[in-house]
Formats: sequence, structure tokens, C-alpha cells
Amino acid sequence: MQISRIIASAALGLILAACASSPPKEGVRITLVGDSTQTEKQGYGTGFCANLTAMADCINRAKGGASTKTYRRDGLWDTAQWPKPNYMLIQFGHNDVQTASHGDRETDLATEYPANLRRYVTEARAAGIKPILVTPIARRYFQPDGKIIDDLPGHVAAMKVVAAEMKVPLIDLHQISQDYFESLGETEAHKLGATKAGPNGTIVPDKTHFNQKGSYVLGRMVAEAMARTVPELAGYVKPQAAQP
Repeated sequence: MQISRIIASAALGLILAACASSPPKEGVRITLVGDSTQTEKQGYGTGFCANLTAMADCINRAKGGASTKTYRRDGLWDTAQWPKPNYMLIQFGHNDVQTASHGDRETDLATEYPANLRRYVTEARAAGIKPILVTPIARRYFQPDGKIIDDLPGHVAAMKVVAAEMKVPLIDLHQISQDYFESLGETEAHKLGATKAGPNGTIVPDKTHFNQKGSYVLGRMVAEAMARTVPELAGYVKPQAAQP
């Protein structure tokens, strides 16, 4: 897996370099739609936008705590369509999980979650926007063996089904991020994350969100994955990774 990643990275580097030598003549607008893991404050949004060229207008409409249900209910979906983007990266899953802590944000995995994704795709296309589905980023739930517990397999699988059925480009960020975190190991992976208050006044790793370094590292990964998945957007990704 490590070798294939190196080969893919090298190939992408050649593609990005070629695009840089003949940059796009027209601008493009790309909007992020999703939860906190995409936001500027806690997610990879800042790093993603920083890795796009000046020809790309990057707009972040992600909202912390949002699920496929609340994003529409709270009027955020209408806002995300203005100014009208050419492309839209749609990523939900974390807050759709059925659990007591999510309350009215949760959705039924078998019915409501995929139905909501299909509706977003349908409405985006009707508005002349090209949707790109992004599987929810992996949480850093490391186990003693160095592997990460996958707590979102059902949502990842459901999104892949929707993408295949509706012929939507898919960025499998869940797998990309999980592979990367495991290759780093728990200690190094947590250095990309935020922290939060723990018991008895301690500070513990926030295993979901990112600090500035993490935003740029993961943002670069998403930008590169977008270039591979939607080749016509490769010219809008900087050939070299942006730095904080």
C-alpha cells in the first residue's frame, strides 16, 4: 500500500506540474459543504483552499455539528448555492450517526441518510452545479495494535452506493485519511489534531478535529484527491503543497 501510494503521488506530481505549465484560462468556484471537519476553524477547509491556485474561488460553507438533515433544515443548503459554485464538495456522516448525543441531528442510515445525499446531488445538478461526494474523514480512534477502529463503515458504504448509482465523482477521504493516520502512528497522527479538556483538568487529544498543521496536511490530501478524481480540476491545484 505504501509503494502504491508513492507511485500515485509521483504520477499526480507530474500531472500537477504539467497543469502548472499551462494553467486554466478560466476561473472556477469550488464550495465546501459539510460538517466541522471541513470548517476553517476545526477542519481541513483552510488548508484545502490554500492549496488551490488564484484561478479558483474557494468558498467554505461547512458548519460544525451539521448533518445531512440539519444542514438543510437550518437554511445552510440555500446559502451554499450562492454565489453559485461550479463544483461542490459534499461531505457528511459524523453527525448523522444515530446516538443519544446527536439528538435531532441523527438520520436513519438505511433510508434517510442516502435519501438526503441523493437530494443534494439532484438539486445541485438542477442548479447547474457539479457535485463531488466526499466520504467522512476518519477519526483517530487508535487501538493498541496501531490500527484505527472504523466507526463509520455504514455511512461510507452508503455514500459509495449513492455515488455509483448517480454517477457522482467520489473522493474516498475516509480510506485515504485512515491509511495516512495509521502510517504515521498514534503519536504523530495526534500532532495534527486539536486538543480538548479532559477529566480532572487534563488536556487530551481531540480525535476528530485538526489544528493548523493538520488542516494543511489534510487539505492538501483532499486537493490532490480532487485532482485525481476530477481531472479537469487538476489545473486549479498548486503543484507544491501550501505551507501554514
